[in-house]
Amino acid sequence: MQPSLILIADNDPLVRQCLRRAVEQDAQLRIMWEADNGLQALLMAQQHRPHLILLDAQMPRMDGIEVTRILRQRNHHIRILLMSAFDHQRSSALAAGADAFLTKDSGCDAIRNTIQNLISGTVAY
Repeated sequence: MQPSLILIADNDPLVRQCLRRAVEQDAQLRIMWEADNGLQALLMAQQHRPHLILLDAQMPRMDGIEVTRILRQRNHHIRILLMSAFDHQRSSALAAGADAFLTKDSGCDAIRNTIQNLISGTVAY
């Protein structure tokens, strides 16, 4: 089975590093691209068409919610896990078309489980 290819988009390099470590503990998941702002994430998603995007809700140049709206209009097959430090962004994230929403303090297991469920098509939050 081919690994699922993932794009991480977060303006904080430490968060990207932590997400990479958490996700790559699963051999079926591979981080292929990283973006540090929303516009870069949008362009990379359109160019590379990852299976899933881990997307920060608040980033410079374009926030993750706007990136989600645009991707939903153009690429329905890309799964989007929108993340934020703030739970109050959940409804905006889901209304924009995110497949799931997690707060950044959810923990590594919750992140991996949500990603696996999204890729297999068994869950939407």
